[in-house]
Order: sequence, then C-alpha cells, then structure tokens
Amino acid sequence: MHKRLFSNVAEMSGDYTKLMEKAGENLLLASIRRGLILMIPVVLIGSLALLFSSFPVPQYQELMARLFGQNWQDFFIYVHDGTIGILSLAMVTCITYSLATELENRDKLRINPVIVATVALCSFVALFGINKDGFKITNYGVTGVFVSILVAVAASLLFYKLSSIKLLRIRPFSDGDSITFSHAVASIIPAAITITLFAAVNQILAALLNITDINDFLADVLYHLFANINNSFLRALLFIFLIHFLWFFGIHGSNMLEHVAQSIYVPALAINQELIQAGGEPTQIFTKTFFDTFVLMGGCGSTLCLLVAVFMLKKNKNQRRIAKFSLFPLLFNINELIVFGFPLVLNPIYLIPFLLVPLLLTVTSYAAVSLGLVPFTIQTVEWTTPVFISGYYATGFWSGCLLQLFNLILGTLCYIPFVKLSQTVSVSRLKKNFEALCAEFKKSERSNKRHSLLERQDMLGSLAKALAEDLKYDIETKKLTLFYQPQVDYEGKVFCAEALLRWNHVHYGTIYPPLVIALAEEYQLIDELGLEIIDQACSTIKIMAALGFTEMAVSVNITASQLENQDFSGKLRQLIEKHQISPKALKIEITEQVALENNKWIKDTLNALKEMGIELEMDDFGMGHSSLMYLKEYNFDTVKLDGSLVREISTNMNCRDIISSIIYLSRSMNYAVLAEFVETEEQRQILHELGCDLYQGYLYSPAIPLADLLAYIRRSQG
Repeated sequence: MHKRLFSNVAEMSGDYTKLMEKAGENLLLASIRRGLILMIPVVLIGSLALLFSSFPVPQYQELMARLFGQNWQDFFIYVHDGTIGILSLAMVTCITYSLATELENRDKLRINPVIVATVALCSFVALFGINKDGFKITNYGVTGVFVSILVAVAASLLFYKLSSIKLLRIRPFSDGDSITFSHAVASIIPAAITITLFAAVNQILAALLNITDINDFLADVLYHLFANINNSFLRALLFIFLIHFLWFFGIHGSNMLEHVAQSIYVPALAINQELIQAGGEPTQIFTKTFFDTFVLMGGCGSTLCLLVAVFMLKKNKNQRRIAKFSLFPLLFNINELIVFGFPLVLNPIYLIPFLLVPLLLTVTSYAAVSLGLVPFTIQTVEWTTPVFISGYYATGFWSGCLLQLFNLILGTLCYIPFVKLSQTVSVSRLKKNFEALCAEFKKSERSNKRHSLLERQDMLGSLAKALAEDLKYDIETKKLTLFYQPQVDYEGKVFCAEALLRWNHVHYGTIYPPLVIALAEEYQLIDELGLEIIDQACSTIKIMAALGFTEMAVSVNITASQLENQDFSGKLRQLIEKHQISPKALKIEITEQVALENNKWIKDTLNALKEMGIELEMDDFGMGHSSLMYLKEYNFDTVKLDGSLVREISTNMNCRDIISSIIYLSRSMNYAVLAEFVETEEQRQILHELGCDLYQGYLYSPAIPLADLLAYIRRSQG
C-alpha cells in the first residue's frame, strides 16, 4: 500500500516536472522571463532608493534631515521615479526586445529588435494616453506592469505579422542605403497600423464602456467583490489570494486592492486602538498591520521564506546570486528584485507556493490570535519594518516574534520542494540550450561558416556569453586540463604526443574542444588560453624528461590570431626557459588555413620559432585548400595528413595517390609525414607500403590523461 502510494506520488511529481519544463520552454513565457531578468538593474536601483528614503529607524531619518536638510528624501524619490516609477515603460521595452530576438531567430524575419521595442512602447503609451482627462503617471510605474506585459506581447506579435506581409513593407529608395535605413523604412506601415490599433482600443474603451483607466476599472471591480462578503475570515483569505493571484500575472495586487485595505483593514486597527484607550479589549484580528507583519514577510508571496529555502539548497549558483542581491532590501520587505529577477511573475513553477504559502500563514496567524497565543495587533507598523522587530512592535509582546518565526519556518518548508523543482527544471533547460548551442556550432563548422555565437541576442547567445565568462574564470584559476594522444612509429614506439584541450565545465561536463577555441577567439581569450596550454605542455615535457623520456616531444595547436600577436614568440621563449626544457621537445602545429593567410606577422612569428629550434608541423594537410609552395616557404618539419584522406585510404584510390604524392615530395623537401586518424591495421599497412611510418589514431590510443600517457610510453619502450 505504502509502496503504491509512494510510486503514485513519484509519478505525479515526474509529470509535474515535465509539465513545468514544457511550460518553461514556451516562447512567450521564456521571452517574458528574459525580459524581466533584463529589468534587474532598474529594479535593484529603485528598490534601494525606496529603502534609503523610507528606512524605518527614526534616528536614521533624523540624522539624514540634519545632514542634508528636510528635503533629503527628494534625491531618492527622484531615483525611484526614474526606475520603479517608469517600471512599466521599461518592462515593455525589455520584454519586447527579448521576444523580438527570439522571433527573429525562429522566423528568420530580419527586423531590428530596437524598432519592435519602440513600436511596442508607443503602443503602450497610446493605450493609456497622456493628455486625456484622468491620466495617472502611476500607470507607467508598478501599477501598469500587467498591461505592459500584455502590450509587449500583443504589439510584438502584431507588428511581426504585419511586417511579414510584403505589401506593407516599403522598399528602400536606392540600393546604396544602409541596412538600418532599410529596416526603418520597411517598418513604417506595420508600425503605423500597430500603434493606431492600440490608440483605437483606448478610444473604444472610453466611448463604449466608459473605461478611461484600465487599472482603476479593475480596482473598482475588485472592491465591489468584497462588499458582499460578511465573513471576516473568508474575506481575509480572498484578500490575500487576490493580491497574489494578481501579482503572479504582473498586476500590482496591493495597489489594486488598496481601496479595500484602506476601507476595511486600516480602520480595523483604529477600532482596536480605540477599544484599548476606552479600557476594553481589541476585537479585530484582521488589520493591515496583521497582514504586513505575520503574512507578507519579505513582501508579497512571503518571499523571505523563499529566500531562506534558496540559501538552504545550495545547488543553483544563479538563484543564490539573485538571493544574495535581494537579501538586504528583502529584510525590509522590498522584494521587487525577487519578484522580477527570479522571476516569480508568470513563473508556473512557483504558482502553487506563491499563492498557497500566504494563505497558509494567514490561517496559522488567525489561529494563533484566536486562541490567545498571540495578542491582537494594536500598533501601526511601517511595512518596511524588518521581521521580528515588526512582530514585537505590532503586538507589544515577544509572542508576536515567535509567531513570525513559526510562520517563517512553515513557509520555508513549503517553498523547499518547489525550489528543488525549479533547480531541476533549470538544469534540464540549461542542458537543452547547451545541446542546441553545440548543434548550432557544429552546423556552422560543417558549412565552414564564420562563428558569431556571442553576437546572438537569443538564449543561445546568452549561454555562449556565460560560457565565455566561465572559460575566462577557469583559465585564470587554472582549471583546464590537457589530454595527450600518442604518436608512434611503425614499431609502435612513442616519439611524440599531441596535447589536446579538455574543459570540464561544472554544469555541462566536457565541452566540445573546437567550441572552446571558438569562444576564446570571439571573447578575446585565445592568447591567454594558448599560453595556458603551452605552459601545461612544457610542464609535461619537463616531467617526461625527469622520468628518463628525454627523446619525447609534445605538439601543441596554435591559431592564426595567436601567431599574429607580436609578443607570442617572446612569451613562448619565457615558458621554455621557465620549465628549462629543450625547444626541440615542443612542436607547434598550425593548420593549412593559417598558412594560407600569408600574413606578414604570421611569417615573422614562425621564422622566430624556427630560430629558437622549435619544430613546425602542418596539420590537416590535403584538405583541398593548400598550395604546395607553403611547404617550402614555411619550412615545415612535419606534415600531418588530413583525416579524410586516411579514413578512405582503404576504399578510394584517389586518396592513396594523393598521399603517395605527398610522401614522394617529402623525400625531396625533407619533411616527415604523419598520418592521423589511423584506426585499423589495414590503414596502417597501406600507409606503410606507401612510405608513411608515423601514425596517430585510435588503433594505438585515444587522447588520454598524463598519467596514462606515461604508462603507455613505458609499455611502448618495452
């Protein structure tokens, strides 16, 4: 029985996790989530400004007034006005930009995201108006968040749909115009239709439904809903539920229900105070102070409980980072950073606890006061007063603090399963995005297209930037490792090993090496990465020499951008001197494409390396782009046959003829020939018959760690 119940619960949990993963992959929700994350700087600055202007300590307020005058708060109010005060305007821009970049990559419709964001912003203003009677600037702040999300999505989709209609896109006046000008001109008609439609909605709402302010209309509807409820307990539950239900969809629930709070719950506290002054006992359990003190700890959603849950579960580094940023303002019940940064708005994973935890704390707090365990709230307490302090001030007894502690523990326990679920879904989503990034990179690699991962403005671009930052950190902290693939002669004796980069990422495991190189080049890290690889290779050479393998060498791959660096040869010399190794023990590999660039700096660097005694190897020779003249011009010591030639040597006579020609030239031009990707005895035998006796490939060994390489060398030498 218990096993079946546990199995059913586990199955339901798995289904819920899959449902949340699918919801998280929804294009609109993902775009809204990214847009809200882009809002973090604005929200953080505005939250801190609000905190500094309303810090609930009288001594602080008096000190600031003495230092900066009676109007000292104006400075922070201006900062708040420029951030939270226009939150809806900023949100329209950020969400639209996020959605536009996703749509651009999905539909391949080239529209400048800035144009889309501007059109959506104009549509939002047209919907509310500015010059009409009854206009409230607060509609552009937190109050208008819900409408801003709707407008951002609707305006973006409408504008994109209109822009896809060729008849509505004005063609540029001449072929010589810039791309930006072309995009702007082509967007004129779709933009005009989109903005005028939202202006028309504004006019229709006012003319037909007498709705001049959407937010006021919603507030009136909600107030009349409470007018018909006589049961105070049910009314309190509905009050808390609606606040959080509205907040989940981006509507400022507290503002929407402010009329309810001012007409019901603020007077309730005054009734308690009057009864006490008259020598009686307080009768009103549900007051505004009651909700602010015992239920909304950390703001809406009882987010202080969520914060504690995140700190208890240490797996997700990003969540903990946001939690750390949010901690200080959250102690004063300012939680916009959590609400929009996690985010909680429109996040299906947190829907259940965001709604139910405040309801549960309302019930426990009501029970505690009803049973006489905690006194009634009798003092007005600023909503920014920290937890525990507010509990004591509100009731006048320490039992108020104990109730807050109980609620904090209970709420945290409720949030923990959903934080775990969020982390599971986050890891799954990141892995899928990582797989998509690798697939996109390999696709570009196969088609020989230029990689521009960091220029992308979608999720893959964000992931690429995050990976590049992680790569920079791991280079600085020396967390990268090298594997080595042995190079052997016909007798099986190891004479060299190719150093191959391995980056074991903390979340994604081993990263595809060419992707690492591409990220390093795009992020201007290739010089640091290259020197780190050479440093480790030189260390390996020194270790092998100390063990008696004095004839062993290590080859390292170098990119064109490294060779173009005028300091490269000097830094390489310093590393050789640092490890006290012979320059001949270090071989430098470059690809044919590097040689074909025919760059003066590359030539000078390669000549400097040759003068130092370092041997040069040409990698992937025979890919179809080469000119044999580079063999003589760069004076290579070794040519490595391209893998495509070696793989088909058993079945394709043309491959044999090409390899035979390269080997024939090697005798007169005095370079060695090494075959890569040797995987079968048949391939090795054919290569031997053609005159190639140096091999590298899975027939002998894959790339292996240093310890395994040393053991392999010992075995090869008998």
